[in-house]
Amino acid sequence: MLEREKKQSTHFFGLSEVGKLHPFKTMLYFSMAASALLFLVMLGLYTAQRFHGQNALLEIQVPRAFMISTVVLLFSSGLMHRARISFQQDRVKRTLSLLFVSGVSGLTFAFLQVLGWREFFMLGYGFPTVNVASSYVFVITGIHFLHVLMALGLLVYGILPIWNKSKDPVSELLLVTNPFEKRKLDIVIRFWHYVDALWMVLFLYFVLTF
Repeated sequence: MLEREKKQSTHFFGLSEVGKLHPFKTMLYFSMAASALLFLVMLGLYTAQRFHGQNALLEIQVPRAFMISTVVLLFSSGLMHRARISFQQDRVKRTLSLLFVSGVSGLTFAFLQVLGWREFFMLGYGFPTVNVASSYVFVITGIHFLHVLMALGLLVYGILPIWNKSKDPVSELLLVTNPFEKRKLDIVIRFWHYVDALWMVLFLYFVLTF
């Protein structure tokens, strides 16, 4: 029983049978750690300005587009999770459908972010004219926006071979039995979940500090 749980744990973190992390996932985790550190520094700078001097007296409103985009991103994360399960069950066409809808949700989130910036500007929090604190909101969400674009690029990279090989039964069989393809899709989904979780942290922090 303990051996079985150990295998499941090592599989979740991308560990091989000899206990070593796969190079691709090592790169992924290092990238996510560096990204998280960047956002931690940016949030620290934002916090220092938000509660300093006259900035502390400013009441900042959360754009409605940011609220809607949060729901959209949570929806896309759920679809990604279901896509992972479908691919493990060798249901290629269903996996493609879920990945495609997830991509559309990601594009919708990006569009809503642009609307959110416009709404934030129209509310009177221009960049960088009002104060440094509100300007950091543009900077931090802008950096996250770049992460979303990277996630969408990875998603296209993951979808294309699955879509091409799904047209032929033999190629489809080779696809679902290829460890590399499974690992590649797993990396795409993990990064997507990371971007989603990152936005949730940023959004909740902004809500609490606005």
